[in-house]
Amino acid sequence: MTSSEHALDIRALGHRFGDKIVLQGIDWSLPRRGVVGLVGPNGAGKTTLFSILAGFLRLQEGQVKILDAPRPGHPDLVGRVAVMPQDAIFARDVTIRDQLLFLKSLDGVTGEAARNEVVSAMERVDLAAELDRGAVILSHGMGKRLGVAQAILGSPELVLLDEPTAGLDPANARQVREIIRELGKTALVIVSSHNLLELQEIIEQVAIIVEGKMVVSGTVDEVTRRDRRFEIRLAGSVTSEQAQVLRSCQWVRHLAHEEDRLTVDLDAGGEGGIDQALIELLQKMLDEGIPPRELREGASLEEAYLRLTGDPEPEQESRRLPE
Repeated sequence: MTSSEHALDIRALGHRFGDKIVLQGIDWSLPRRGVVGLVGPNGAGKTTLFSILAGFLRLQEGQVKILDAPRPGHPDLVGRVAVMPQDAIFARDVTIRDQLLFLKSLDGVTGEAARNEVVSAMERVDLAAELDRGAVILSHGMGKRLGVAQAILGSPELVLLDEPTAGLDPANARQVREIIRELGKTALVIVSSHNLLELQEIIEQVAIIVEGKMVVSGTVDEVTRRDRRFEIRLAGSVTSEQAQVLRSCQWVRHLAHEEDRLTVDLDAGGEGGIDQALIELLQKMLDEGIPPRELREGASLEEAYLRLTGDPEPEQESRRLPE
């Protein structure tokens, strides 16, 4: 890719608070569109990275180009970068409409255009009925959805979302995920979340930060290539003897059974990849008279995350998985 095709191009980014190194040697390039996950343990540096990209923190070390602008917070980025902090705070006694219109005015958008953008964003999160009320009436979940609404005002080209579905009920969480998917068709959306199963449903790429270093970045398939977990529901219970036979399959890394369910980790590193590993497992199950009733893939990103963050090595260098 040429530089103009990158929405985000980070080189040797470092940041510290006093003597504490928070980010070190971050290299990260991302395309103009798509949904990307940013994950890591608490205190790993995710919020600091978001704050730098948003222009809230001064760039101390390295280079950060956003949408071809030479640095975060550059005037060329006004209205093009949107941010939703984990706990976005809104005035309790000012109408939501007026607050969102004020935010649009900071981007230089006023009048009918601003009013239309505000209504459209609130309709997308099912909060249009609350426009002329203060945020004091909002529940925690409604407040999260309002945060999403302010982040999608207008047509941002880079959207930073910190825990966008935390505290939402399943229906509202699904709605927000659909909004994120749609945003990813026209903008670059970076989502920070601890809900890895949910995150895996919507992202195309992921980066994992540990102790201020980006230990891996790439497509979800690249990051999870050797860690694929499947939950399999059976017609009946499986015996310990049958489970042991299944464990003997070449590509089964781990298998646990409980009543009518199997949890299987498959090694996808063989020539046939995950498909061949799964075919061999299912054939063995049929040979043993254990027909599957339901199969669901899940936790592979979680497994990769635990593998990469469970025993981080301070001297490990940042690396980009091969394309």
